[in-house]
Amino acid sequence: MASTSKKAKQHEEYPTDWDLDYYRADHESEEHWQMRRRFMEMHKDKFPEERLVCLAAVFTNMEFMGCRYPAETMRLVAELSKEVVKDYRKSRESKLKRTFVAASEAAEARVKARSGGGSGQQNNNSSKKSRIYNNPASQISNNLFDGLKYGKFILIISGGRNCLRASALRNNMSYEETEMDAPNSRKKMCVYLNGELVASACEENLKLAKFQAFKNALEELQKNCYSIKANPLADSIKINKTNNQVVCGVSKQQVDNADDKKLDASNKGYKMMKSMGWAGGGLGSKTQGREEPVGYLLKNNRAGLGNAACKLDRKYFWQILKNYVDSEDIRELQFEPTFTKEERAMLHEIAGKLGLKSSSTGKNEERRLVISKKNYTNEQILNEVLLKKNPSYVDKYFVQVPESKARYYPEHVEQLELAI
Repeated sequence: MASTSKKAKQHEEYPTDWDLDYYRADHESEEHWQMRRRFMEMHKDKFPEERLVCLAAVFTNMEFMGCRYPAETMRLVAELSKEVVKDYRKSRESKLKRTFVAASEAAEARVKARSGGGSGQQNNNSSKKSRIYNNPASQISNNLFDGLKYGKFILIISGGRNCLRASALRNNMSYEETEMDAPNSRKKMCVYLNGELVASACEENLKLAKFQAFKNALEELQKNCYSIKANPLADSIKINKTNNQVVCGVSKQQVDNADDKKLDASNKGYKMMKSMGWAGGGLGSKTQGREEPVGYLLKNNRAGLGNAACKLDRKYFWQILKNYVDSEDIRELQFEPTFTKEERAMLHEIAGKLGLKSSSTGKNEERRLVISKKNYTNEQILNEVLLKKNPSYVDKYFVQVPESKARYYPEHVEQLELAI
């Protein structure tokens, strides 16, 4: 009885309110994802989030690709996946049974297809396939990763020493650091990605070995993978309240930094946009775009912008955030300290209901609320920056390409530094 209560207590220590769907990869098939999702769903209360995501990746790698891991890890995953695998194989059996048709029916279907008399569904499937194969965006997306040593692994440059592990989680890959004894009382540390050795280091003590192995792995991955780093000086939309009216503007300053750091010629995003032919001013072939196109946020009825009849209530704030969600704008919304505590709380709640992220910074009279859209996928960021050269993404993210892709994207070869 005591052991049972102890086990339950241990389970309660792990939060279960995290979003499973955040870990779905763009390239992952529906079948593989449902298996991995089911695995995580069944054991959400038994492991920390980071550990469970790793185990789920190991599980699908073992099940679908025949990957091998240390015996202890494989035994644990096999035990945890019993029910998942049983359900999966049962569903596969039923799918196979449903696909068997009489030979006469199959022959009739072939004759109809040749004579152009096939069903509408067949024609739809055909046109759908045609759209997929003729979609240049999907082909380019795949080409980005052609010939890369670590496939679709993308390095996220942030978080200090946790950078590699967090990047592996985001890419749904397993990450391991293994220590071992070396000759002359030295210590050796090895770094593995999806069971493949990335780098190692041998030093006089474990601390040095860990640090050097991490540095070696970081260097190896930056040479052979895409790296992404958020621009801390990217544009944000500053929203103020004055005389009971809401006013919007664009800020090129960090929320938590009092210094006036403008997006000038020293900024990488500025340099990249310049290299693409941008000469300042509005965007577009005739610079017809506005430099600060944020008025759309305040459009909430047919009365027009700045109408005195607008009341700053829940309905008004809901409409501002709904306009933001419906737009293609990826800049953060920064609500200044001119908003009351009650108004910030209301905005927090509305943001959550609309699927937005919200957080507060500063204390007392300097308290600000920052609202942003949820994280974009790594591949989406690469497509927007490298292929579409979307200025909004170029301003928000720095990208470093692998050495083998440098000739295609020479403006993205500068190494992104990680603070460790």
